[in-house]
Amino acid sequence: MPNILVTRRTFPEAAEKLRASGAEVVIWEDDDSPSHDDLVAAVADIDGLYAHITDVVDAEVMDAAPNLKVIAEFGAGYDNVDMAAANARGIAVANTPGVLSESTADEAFALLVAMARRVHDLPQIVKDGKWGDFDPVGMLATDIHHKTLGIVGMGRIGSEVAKRAAGFSMEVLYHNRSRRDEEFGATYVDSLEELLERSDFVSLHNPLNAETTGLMGAGQFKLMKKTAFLINTTRGPVVDQEALYDALKSGEIAGAALDVTVPEPMGPDHPLLTLDNCLIMPHVASATGDTRMKMAMMCVENVLAGIAGDWPPYCVNRAEIAANARLKS
Repeated sequence: MPNILVTRRTFPEAAEKLRASGAEVVIWEDDDSPSHDDLVAAVADIDGLYAHITDVVDAEVMDAAPNLKVIAEFGAGYDNVDMAAANARGIAVANTPGVLSESTADEAFALLVAMARRVHDLPQIVKDGKWGDFDPVGMLATDIHHKTLGIVGMGRIGSEVAKRAAGFSMEVLYHNRSRRDEEFGATYVDSLEELLERSDFVSLHNPLNAETTGLMGAGQFKLMKKTAFLINTTRGPVVDQEALYDALKSGEIAGAALDVTVPEPMGPDHPLLTLDNCLIMPHVASATGDTRMKMAMMCVENVLAGIAGDWPPYCVNRAEIAANARLKS
């Protein structure tokens, strides 16, 4: 009987489908994710790992699970998995692509709107009894329509954000590793620097890797307009948070909204939380009932295929495993 470890609680429908396959299923029910030591200890007999972004799935974890055939990641990103180690060991890694693109784009645009129209801070004035009399030059916000949105990373999510911007008659620029065949009304710019200089809103949607870690730092904030806003719904390490704090505190940029941070969860004493021009969300861009259910069922498909010896339908390293097998033969 194959064994599956699910590292966070999941939907009953997903758990039932896993158990209906005949597998022995263990679901981590604690409030907190397993520590690395917990994970190493828990994987000894498993064939399939249904993992989450909070799990560091490295070579040590894989070596502690000699029967491991598949790692099914709950999410589109899988930077928490040591891909070189998985490839070398012939372990299939799968994710949930596409399904969360529209929900994440919804939240990215919601954060843009919240910052521009001061939805993040003006309600507190009402709650504090400081509304006061009408002031024609008070409580001013920023228009969204006809402004310029710069999208960094024009993949599935960035493309969905561009579609939403069209409804606000925004000019959309994008910077990507290569120009897209389908641009959704956006204009390609060759350099990140040009995008930052021209944009009123900058929305980050690039993957996290060695090249993009710290992509937005002090130098980049200096290039942005003082009236510009930064939106990050990709990964926390893409932004240098100390440099962001300085840029927000000094007025170098107008504001920022982050769905992702370093660390996660962010402590309540973090300096960014002291700023009125910074909005922090608890990494919930995909957190709608419909989307999370679809993600869970995709993970189920991936892990069940993997433990059965088949390629998971959303495998991301099939070519690499095949190449390694050819090298060894």
